[in-house]
Amino acid sequence: MPTVLITGAGGYAGGRLLEHLRKQGAEVVAGVRNRPRKLAFERQGIRSLVCDVADAINVARVVAVVRPDAVVPLAGVSVAADAAREPLEAYQCTVSSWAYLLDGVRRAAPRTRVLLVSAADVYGRSGDDGRMLREDTPSDPVTLFGSLKALAEEVWETLFREYHLNASVARPFAYTGPGQPRKFPLADLAGRMAESGGGSITAPADWDPRQRCDLLHIDDVVAAYDKILWNGRPGEVYNVATGSPQTLGDLADELSTLSGVRCEHADVEPSKAGRRVACLSGDASKLRTDCGWSPTRTASDAVRDLWEAAAASPRREPAAASR
Repeated sequence: MPTVLITGAGGYAGGRLLEHLRKQGAEVVAGVRNRPRKLAFERQGIRSLVCDVADAINVARVVAVVRPDAVVPLAGVSVAADAAREPLEAYQCTVSSWAYLLDGVRRAAPRTRVLLVSAADVYGRSGDDGRMLREDTPSDPVTLFGSLKALAEEVWETLFREYHLNASVARPFAYTGPGQPRKFPLADLAGRMAESGGGSITAPADWDPRQRCDLLHIDDVVAAYDKILWNGRPGEVYNVATGSPQTLGDLADELSTLSGVRCEHADVEPSKAGRRVACLSGDASKLRTDCGWSPTRTASDAVRDLWEAAAASPRREPAAASR
């Protein structure tokens, strides 16, 4: 039974991956930010260690203690707005944390498989012409979040080249599903519709209904992480994508149909227009060929599951970090 260390196990993707891997028979060790979260996992019978990914010594110690068969670091910021709000923390949890983890693995467990999770945000404007983005498409990020992910990938490339680490990178495109935190724009829209009780709401000022993006179900995303973790080739980047982009307006309309709440779209604020990407749609053929993955759910499935969970719990949740 393989042992897998997941940092950020208390976050959305981290928590879903933890449960997925446990169902597959893995022994999962949860890396969490503080002692209260550690105790919460232990009450569920899950081994847990405090792992502050911004602390190189702490990260190295955790890797040395666990000596896992595989590691998936999922701690840190996961949306552009959080990175823009706390740029130093975003740098530490995105760029420095990858360096700390890879160095810890290099020193204590060099055969450990590592899956590093980047983001489609690294492509930025490269997809504006509507092309299917491949892993070798040049990066052109327009947000701090995308730039930091691109920089983290450079760190990975350097350490992989120098030390031949058993590490691959996943680039997930947009995803949603039940229980997604409100810091994700589509989840916030669903939550606001659930709270409204009817009538209409206004979409956020930076919500452009003309933007197009792939949208995956969170369960397909964690299944892809599982596949890449065990079957991906070291040194390779894998898009996790559908190749079937939807407009944000269409996704909002689907939520409106499910909720009975109209969504009015405001004009995009001029200050945010420069960070708008017209289209992000990925080619996942490499993932399909190397790892045998393909999505099993549609964007409509993901939106429906998101709405049903929001409707069952129509209350505003406090903001929470995933570390």
